Amino acid sequence: KVLELLSLYEVVSGQKINREKTALFFSKVVTEANRQIIKGILGVREIHHYEKYLGLPSLIGRGKKVSFNYLKERVWRKLQGWEGKLLSQASREVLIKAVIQAIPTNAMGCFKLPLGLCNEIEVMVRKFWWGQQGEKRKVHWLKWDEMKKAKKEGGMGFRDLALHNDSLLAKQAWRLLEDKTSLFYKVFKPRFFPNCTIMEAPESSRGSYAWKSILQGRDVIKRGACWRIGDGQKVKVWHHVWLPSKPPARILSPVLEGWEEATVDKLIKEDSRTWDDDVIDGLFAPGEAAIIKSIPLSRFPTEDKLFWPWTQTGKYNCKSGYRFLKYEDEVSGATEALAEDRNFWRSIWDLCVPNKIKKFLWRACREVVPTKANLKRRHIMENGRCERCMMEDETTLHALWSCSKNRVAWTSSKWNGYQNISPVNFKELLSWIFKNHGNPERFAMVTWSL
Repeated sequence: KVLELLSLYEVVSGQKINREKTALFFSKVVTEANRQIIKGILGVREIHHYEKYLGLPSLIGRGKKVSFNYLKERVWRKLQGWEGKLLSQASREVLIKAVIQAIPTNAMGCFKLPLGLCNEIEVMVRKFWWGQQGEKRKVHWLKWDEMKKAKKEGGMGFRDLALHNDSLLAKQAWRLLEDKTSLFYKVFKPRFFPNCTIMEAPESSRGSYAWKSILQGRDVIKRGACWRIGDGQKVKVWHHVWLPSKPPARILSPVLEGWEEATVDKLIKEDSRTWDDDVIDGLFAPGEAAIIKSIPLSRFPTEDKLFWPWTQTGKYNCKSGYRFLKYEDEVSGATEALAEDRNFWRSIWDLCVPNKIKKFLWRACREVVPTKANLKRRHIMENGRCERCMMEDETTLHALWSCSKNRVAWTSSKWNGYQNISPVNFKELLSWIFKNHGNPERFAMVTWSL
């Protein structure tokens, strides 16, 4: 019967099945004799675990890490093919971002990679970045978590593979939510959420690993998306995110008895399509009540819609998803100080100087320059005294600014008044330069020459 259907398909479509690219998979209960008979009739080969189709594993069993171990091997082969000791850090940065971190992207767009595998790939990447070759260890001057921060936050902008994985999977969940005409939706809809949307789909132990991975992406959408109020019938007041704050928030006011499952339409006057001020003022704190009453309502009942508030269009993309996940991952701190810090780091990367000088300034500000004081702090050297002046420890600030041997460089008329400042570290000095000097590029070039 199967052969008849295949033959009929070939006649009707005009396409011929390529048996060399076709494979069979048998469950454990099929005997070897029956396997041979079926393979002989169909004339195709048998597929085993961990074989790939279109670059992805055909089957994924309990050993998830074994299924995706080929990604680690590809990264390792790439790194071995490059002579890291002949590359500058600027070159290593380009290779890591453009090549190495792009290798697992195809797989991460379909499956949730094991965290252990992501960590092992990141270990190989950071060894390459710091110039480690084989068993010869190199100093890792900065934690990799700091390196994964955006450049405007003091890092180098390397991707966090686990968060990047989640952002790519969230894209698949968003497609199932928005694009109802795609073949992807038509296949998954009747199988996994026939009577609801992807947002209400239940988790199933019988679902494929691809489906379970998409549910991981759905969690990202749930945490980051916000409801745009139409008629208010879909949005639950105390369960969904619908306040248009930054970031979007849930209602924090205590729920009153009988209102636990209330929807937003209970707060809207049906006849005038306006907010019921009396009900809102009685249910919510003054701040939340003001935010709710500021939400515009359509004159005509429209359907509530989920949108992505981290983009201007309201549509999800992987870039905004990754930024949202990084935002979640950050430790909350003083907003003003963080904003000032971002402006400082952005000023470094916006300088009109060669990239190697920008990276040198970044290294100096992060105290990852191999001065004698830094080497002593890491127990590599016993004496941190400056060999040129023998007066103070050779910190980054001392080596580039306050050492008496540098006076010739900084006594020019262009630097008048600089001797009166007493910065604590090089970052504070450079911040003062940005605020008070009209030519920070000149300062960067002089510092580099020292």
